[in-house]
Amino acid sequence: MIFLDEHEMSLLPKCLIMSALGFAILISGWLMFGDSKGIWYPLQPFPIRGDLLRRGLLWACAGIYFIRLLFTLFMFFKRKLSWIEAITISVLMAPLLFAFMVVGGNSQEPLGILDLFGALLYILGSFLNTWAEHSRHVWRKKPENRGRLYTQGLFKYAMHINYLGDSLLFTGFAVITHEPAMLLIPCFMTLNFVVILIPSLDRHLARKYGKEFDDYAARTNKLVPKLY
Repeated sequence: MIFLDEHEMSLLPKCLIMSALGFAILISGWLMFGDSKGIWYPLQPFPIRGDLLRRGLLWACAGIYFIRLLFTLFMFFKRKLSWIEAITISVLMAPLLFAFMVVGGNSQEPLGILDLFGALLYILGSFLNTWAEHSRHVWRKKPENRGRLYTQGLFKYAMHINYLGDSLLFTGFAVITHEPAMLLIPCFMTLNFVVILIPSLDRHLARKYGKEFDDYAARTNKLVPKLY
């Protein structure tokens, strides 16, 4: 990913992302709760008919993620979003959400303690990401903060704590599916943050903010407070 200082609403690329995710969530909801006879013919062999409460919880998680991303893209996200980036996100995230609901939604196991743990991880991750982005958005709107690096709020505990939020929420999502293989998704996501996104963003911020960023990086962990 290339981080630039160009500011643009990028409405159409953002709409592409939300349309792709919304379509995946609607189709999965149809397969989860719709009358199998009324489902589009090519999808009729693939109904999602596991434990009803688990299906509801998974679909709620997907819906909450959709609403969060909607606010993030259209309120907090100010830099230009390229078509390549939008297409990549759409192609990866829509099938990912669909896979969570298909795999987890077909589990017949009733909800239990493990699912409560997954839900708490999901809530914690959603809070870390959303609150961090919201706080930075409010701070940046003040004229006296223009051109400065935001290092307050949750970002004083980790430089990329919003990424940590994503890792935690998708880990919780995976736990709720009761399929161990789904944990590979948040693992690869976190690896992408550590190996690609964080180094790329750090280089961009170092060029943009200079010593202010260097001082911040010297005293703050990158992703996990007190650990990394």
